[in-house]
Amino acid sequence: MRWLAFALFLLLITATAPGYPLQSGNGIINCTIFGTFKDPGFGGYSSSGSYSVLVVDACLTRTNESDKAPVLADYSLTDGNDRVFRASSDYIKELQNGRMLIGFVVPKETIAKSLTIDLSKDRTAGEQFTQRFPELVNASDANVTLLYYGVLRSSTSSNKKTVELDVAVTNNNTKKMAIDASNFTLKDQWGWKYESFEYASSIRGKTEPLELEPNETIRSSLLFSSLSPLSRPVELDYRYSDNNSLAMNIDLDAGLTSAAPRSEKCVDCESPEEKTSSLAGSIKASKARLAKVKKLNSSEESTPKGHDEL
Repeated sequence: MRWLAFALFLLLITATAPGYPLQSGNGIINCTIFGTFKDPGFGGYSSSGSYSVLVVDACLTRTNESDKAPVLADYSLTDGNDRVFRASSDYIKELQNGRMLIGFVVPKETIAKSLTIDLSKDRTAGEQFTQRFPELVNASDANVTLLYYGVLRSSTSSNKKTVELDVAVTNNNTKKMAIDASNFTLKDQWGWKYESFEYASSIRGKTEPLELEPNETIRSSLLFSSLSPLSRPVELDYRYSDNNSLAMNIDLDAGLTSAAPRSEKCVDCESPEEKTSSLAGSIKASKARLAKVKKLNSSEESTPKGHDEL
């Protein structure tokens, strides 16, 4: 049974770990998304209290590598509430041939769900296609839930880096919970710890420690400074009491997610009613994958040994 436990461990990791870069295409054009970030000043946009610019770092290439013609495309972003935002040419900045930054003016609380690449202006590029973004990273226990929306901004000088994260905290307990920036720790890829020195509410500015009522949620930014320029944030830890803490993996650069269609039959695809973004859906999908592994293994044995339930 040791291999079964190991297989389940790998399957659970596969089911829950999002990652960049993302890849998709229509057979003629390939799209790679390296990540997203919010920049209130991108493209000369005048920052307001309720809007910002969500920037997608992307690359478009042709599957025919000998064809170096630029890909003519329009871009639209769909959020979690199915609102659609279109990118104007003022907010598309080409870095190199095919590699660009695409900006969308959106409400600050926007959660990006998908990017649609419209190729109607390019007669040789085929039909439009859509790339979904990873689900939001979260961690939870009986007392608290953490939700990670991404990096608000990151700046690097010659000797240090400053990172601002967009997070939400929910009090799952029946009692009030004190919350303060000093309770948050950011770890880099080597396990080095950085302390947050400022907790900023949705109205920017330093605030005093506060208390969350039971079932109350606050979304805010966390600022970490004096990071090594080489440090990559991989884990956010929240110590909500002297003896309890919650850790969340925020390293979205750790893997590759592909949206390319598969020709083989999918034995563990979720139905519209059973999306794997939920905990129940993830567990069900993991069980299905484990059942497939067990079936393949049992077929190599001389006699089937029955059906196991997790």
